[in-house]
Amino acid sequence: MKNYAGLIGKLLFVVVLFAILYSYAMFQGGFVSWFLFFAMLPFVLYMFGLTFYPLSSWEFNRSFSKQILQTGDKVNIELTIHRKLPFPLYYCIVEEYLPPTFDRVGMKAGGYQYLANPNALTSEQKIKRVSFPWFKRKIRYQYTFDDVPRGEHHFHTIRVKTGDFFGFIRKQHYFTVPSSILVYPNQRAVGISKRMNSFEEGATPSSSPMKKDTTIVTGIREYTPGDRFSWIDWKNTAKKNSMMTKEFEPQKSSDVMLVLDASEVEASKSLAFEGSVELSASLIQAYKRMSSQLGFMILGEERKLFPFTKDVNQHNNMNHYLARVEANGKMSFADSLLLQHNSMPNNLVLMIVTNSLTPELKGTLTRLKQTHAHIVVFYIDANERIGPNEQQIVRELTISGIVVNVLTENEMSQNAFEVNT
Repeated sequence: MKNYAGLIGKLLFVVVLFAILYSYAMFQGGFVSWFLFFAMLPFVLYMFGLTFYPLSSWEFNRSFSKQILQTGDKVNIELTIHRKLPFPLYYCIVEEYLPPTFDRVGMKAGGYQYLANPNALTSEQKIKRVSFPWFKRKIRYQYTFDDVPRGEHHFHTIRVKTGDFFGFIRKQHYFTVPSSILVYPNQRAVGISKRMNSFEEGATPSSSPMKKDTTIVTGIREYTPGDRFSWIDWKNTAKKNSMMTKEFEPQKSSDVMLVLDASEVEASKSLAFEGSVELSASLIQAYKRMSSQLGFMILGEERKLFPFTKDVNQHNNMNHYLARVEANGKMSFADSLLLQHNSMPNNLVLMIVTNSLTPELKGTLTRLKQTHAHIVVFYIDANERIGPNEQQIVRELTISGIVVNVLTENEMSQNAFEVNT
């Protein structure tokens, strides 16, 4: 109804303007008045045509230089308009309504210097482009985004505005053009000071590099270059008249369960949560390279579990979920973790990534330590927010045998993560 009222109002304006000019020429007479009438006639006819010109018939297409990116990458976006009727347009303004998830800047490691003030990396994004298409049937607009933030970003609405030369007639129309891009969390190299190993899956892990266990002999085989001299089985070598080597049982890496705290966080800790996601993605990639069996659990609004696996596709699914995850869990992380206690196998290497250390979480971790061989905590927060209470919790957890890695601005701004396990 509002659109019809606007159309009628514009049409009346053009008709009244034409009537005034014609009446002036008829009653005034003379060269000047008729010259003014005929000089203005093309503009009046143009306004009349523009009033009925259907912007809604335009077809929009939005294309991206890349559909899948990593945090901090650059993306080029092109909008293409196809017009069936080449009606002359003096100007055309296209405004892209960006998703709210684009308001934050997707910085790489250097952005974590603002861990205490994430608002410094937040800015409202506006895209508005002007062109003078005249008779063109195809109009293109291009723009670029640097430092794209993590997440799944959905683009929807585009507004188009145009008008006549004098601004008497103005038209606008909203187009819905759905499309999206997926931005994965940034992945960095992870320097792990120790590697958890065990002789059998589920057994107590030891802090030594992965190697062959030279105490459990499972058979013999022919010597191959690279075998140690001490591995030669002299008895069987003499029997077979050929160099034979002992075959040992290789050590197997312990099952590792990585748990991400996705409970609701304050706005001041939003960047700390992004750091938690980035560290989790980097740890998944590191254990993927080690061919270790890794399970992954996210405790937020819903519980999401990726079972133990070495499958590459499963690791990709983990990263795909990390691209979309948000901190929106209503239950405290300590309570959520405690609820999962009975569903997790015993004697795991349990790795916890969180941005909040509370007495409740300390109590939960202490209980978990009774049934799990090794627990490692990655605590990410701004240095100024780590007060005496948090420092005391770190000391108590360390005394109880839990490894705690505190990652502040300095550690998070490095090109690689250096952690202890």
